[in-house]
Amino acid sequence: MKITVLGFYGPFPGPYGATSGYIVEEGDTHILLDCGSGVISRYQRYYDLNDLKYVILSHLHSDHMSDMLVLRYALDILKSRGTINDPVNVYCPATPENVLEELKFKDVFKIHTISEETALNIGGIEISFKKMNHPVETYAVKMKKDDKIFVYSADTVYTEDLVDFAKGADLLLCDANFLSGMQGPHMTAAEAAEVAKKSGSKRLILTHLSPLMSLKDYYAEAKTLFENTEIARDFEVYVI
Repeated sequence: MKITVLGFYGPFPGPYGATSGYIVEEGDTHILLDCGSGVISRYQRYYDLNDLKYVILSHLHSDHMSDMLVLRYALDILKSRGTINDPVNVYCPATPENVLEELKFKDVFKIHTISEETALNIGGIEISFKKMNHPVETYAVKMKKDDKIFVYSADTVYTEDLVDFAKGADLLLCDANFLSGMQGPHMTAAEAAEVAKKSGSKRLILTHLSPLMSLKDYYAEAKTLFENTEIARDFEVYVI
């Protein structure tokens, strides 16, 4: 599998940045994982919008799905021109219901709601979900191909559920919006490192980072606890 970072900021982007969005590729299949502000522009550096078939949204907060609301217009135009015929498959939580309703636009998306019981196989990638602790319904995402495992925490406070879910991950892409001493609905860099350490993950990528804080501070805090730590970077590609 190959994971490309389209945006890593949260809850709003820094200059020239974008919020949460990643492309996961395996063979001829690719999946857009989260679709925050600025992501659709960056997606088109790699693929034409006609090529988009699968989107997974970890939750329906704007910094993870706001570009879906402009993507729907693009798909409607492409549909009217006859360049696409089928709706894009979107896998996302069922709540908040008012946000989900915004995605039901002229049938450009085929909505599939997810839960912890959801099990997908897209292009040979086995995908499962684990509910996290966040103000809205939110799911961590695990993608497995053969013996390779990629886990995306989405947004959450520290929870042992994530430790269990991420067991043996080759790559853990983890929320680290806060630094130690801060409190709120996200993990600190140190807590992300603890999840990586306890889960036996091989590699930790810190993401959902605030543009108001130093990337060096995030890195320093996590690396003291987990050596194989990196900071998510725009357009960085990770291969597992």
